[in-house]
Amino acid sequence: MEHVKEQKCPNCGGALRFDPEKGRLVCDHCGTEIELTAAGQASGQMEVQGFDFGGLNEQATDPNAAALPVYNCVSCGAEVIAPAEQVALTCPYCGNNIVLTDKVSGKLRPDGVIPFRIASNELPDAVSRFYRGKKLLPKRFFSESSMGKVTGVYVPFWSFSGRMSGTLRYNASNTRSHRSGDYIVTDTDHYALTRDVSVDFNDIPVDASSKIENDLTESLEPFRMEDVKPFDMRYLSGFTADRFDQAQDDIAERARQRMYTTALAASSARATAGYGNANRTGGELRADVRARYLLLPMYLFSIRFGEKDYRFAVNGQTGKVVGDLPTDKSVSRAYFLRRAGAVLAAAMLLSLAKYMLGW
Repeated sequence: MEHVKEQKCPNCGGALRFDPEKGRLVCDHCGTEIELTAAGQASGQMEVQGFDFGGLNEQATDPNAAALPVYNCVSCGAEVIAPAEQVALTCPYCGNNIVLTDKVSGKLRPDGVIPFRIASNELPDAVSRFYRGKKLLPKRFFSESSMGKVTGVYVPFWSFSGRMSGTLRYNASNTRSHRSGDYIVTDTDHYALTRDVSVDFNDIPVDASSKIENDLTESLEPFRMEDVKPFDMRYLSGFTADRFDQAQDDIAERARQRMYTTALAASSARATAGYGNANRTGGELRADVRARYLLLPMYLFSIRFGEKDYRFAVNGQTGKVVGDLPTDKSVSRAYFLRRAGAVLAAAMLLSLAKYMLGW
């Protein structure tokens, strides 16, 4: 048997879910609302032997399902398959919201969570704002596209903090000119620069799930890390949540590379200020990092247009939208021709002006 946290309404026994707008657990059946407090447990939270862990039914037809555990819902008795990394799920038959506590306890317990702030009913407006100004969208897109199933997911992240430090060396020069009789004399002074560098970084998020593309999660940044809350299972109610499948040490290099790129650019700009020309000649930077395990909120869905699904994601805290968009080839060709025509016309006017003014 597996211990779970089953979120049930203390008044009617209905499923409780976390409401991003209210910041509370709410019951959609009777309207009960329960505050989440930093200490103690909400009265609607019950610890039960909620899902019975077992092997797959021998008659399962999915050949890849052998590694997936089956849980029996105590509320309705249904068998639900839970992928190895899934932490929170909803019974598809009775709607009961369950958190699998064995997957978020001990060393697997997250250090913190950023709760959802954007409700799912706000997504159509957020996506419409994302469309605004996209001149190359097909004209039929707005009338013929449809949004698919929306999934609110707490995605696992390792959040890295640390210091990038070391020494950088540069060759630099300044050039100045002055007249000496009939000659223009140019003097060039050369410098060898050595700069000690120390740059601190706080909470650089790197997604710890191999199921989500890195470019997608990075495009949804930034997250407001000051809103991180101590981990509480009740925030997961009504959402899907995944456990990390990439260890901290396996992805730390991605964080170090981001730190290095940022520190190098900022340090070089500052180190060579005041010189007409500068080139880095050597030195190195090293990162000393530490990490904490966080769950960050995202909505994932697709928009169907024509015969293709376009992937979208929304930052569940800030509402930032990223996604793939179709392009109308006829519109893009016309737009290109208009732009090219405008550039050509401007060039012709400039040439005519130079000719008339005798430039």
